[in-house]
Amino acid sequence: MKTYSIREVLQNIADMPDSWFYLPATQWTLDTRGAFSLDSRDFAPDSTDYLPPQVASEGWVAALEKAMIEDVIFNADQQLTHASLENYFQAFEFFYQNDAFMEFQPDPR
Repeated sequence: MKTYSIREVLQNIADMPDSWFYLPATQWTLDTRGAFSLDSRDFAPDSTDYLPPQVASEGWVAALEKAMIEDVIFNADQQLTHASLENYFQAFEFFYQNDAFMEFQPDPR
């Protein structure tokens, strides 16, 4: 399966597969590479063949689904006048860890 850096995913979310994004079970950076799963509906109910092979071989974890990543980016854009890639990454990690949107401090005026 094709791998993508978190940076690529956050910058090009509209072009990413409509599935779960899996990442190594380590500390992440924008350059950490992960992979999207295939559509599980295309496989037998007891199959795990839709998962990136790194899930079994390296213990990768399901981070967020594409729609969740889109929501995280949208939420950051709603709160910040000029959200940066770093803001998106912070919000991505926060959502993964807390199952909630990050509340950014208001932009200084």
